[in-house]
Amino acid sequence: MKTAKYPYRMVLEDEHKLEYAGQQWHTKEYLLTAPVQGPLAERIQEERLRFGQVYRHLALATDIQIWLIHFWQWETQEKRFVAYFRAIAAQQAALVLELDGFGFIPSHSIILNIRNKSTVADLVKSFRPMQKWLKSLATKPHFITDPYVLFASRLKAWQYEKALPEYQQKSCTGRCLLQELWLWKKDSQAKAFRLITRFPLQTAGEKIAQGLFD
Repeated sequence: MKTAKYPYRMVLEDEHKLEYAGQQWHTKEYLLTAPVQGPLAERIQEERLRFGQVYRHLALATDIQIWLIHFWQWETQEKRFVAYFRAIAAQQAALVLELDGFGFIPSHSIILNIRNKSTVADLVKSFRPMQKWLKSLATKPHFITDPYVLFASRLKAWQYEKALPEYQQKSCTGRCLLQELWLWKKDSQAKAFRLITRFPLQTAGEKIAQGLFD
C-alpha cells in the first residue's frame, strides 16, 4: 500500500506557534475572570489611585477582577469552547465574594485576600470537564484554585518596601456578589487583552451588605 506524501512538513516552533507551508500559525491567549463590581470595586479603585499617588506607581488599567482560567487555544476553536463556557456557567449559582485584608506575593505585588477562596476555587473546578477543549500544542490550561484580587503589580523594590508596613496594618474587608464571568482574548503579545463575551451566573435577586475599607 502506498503512503501519501505531503509537500510540506509541520514544524512546531515553540509552544504557541507552528509553521506549515511557509506560513506561521499562532494560538491566541485567553483569560476567564470574575469581575468585582459595584461599590466595592469603586472603593478598591479609589485606593489604587491613592496608592499610585503616594508611591509613584501607575495604577493598574485593568478591571478589578479575579483570574479563574488562563489558556492558549486556536482561534478556530473559539466558537466551540465559548459555547461550553456558557453552558457550564449557566448552571453555576452567583456567589458572594468576601475580601479580608491585603496580602503580598514574591513578584513584589500586593493583593487582596479572599476569605472564602474555597468557594471561588469550586467555581473554577466546575470548568475542569472542559480541559481537553482548552489544550493546544504543548500548553495546558491553568485552572487557578488559589485565587486573589490583584491590587498593585510588579512594584519596584523601594515601592514595595515602603508600602509593606502600611498595607500590613491597613484593614480591608469587603463583600460583593459575583454575578457573571468575563472572557478576555489577546490577539498578539503586542496588544492588551480585550473583552470578547460575558457569561451570566444563576441569580435569585440576592442582596448583600457592601463592606469597605476601614
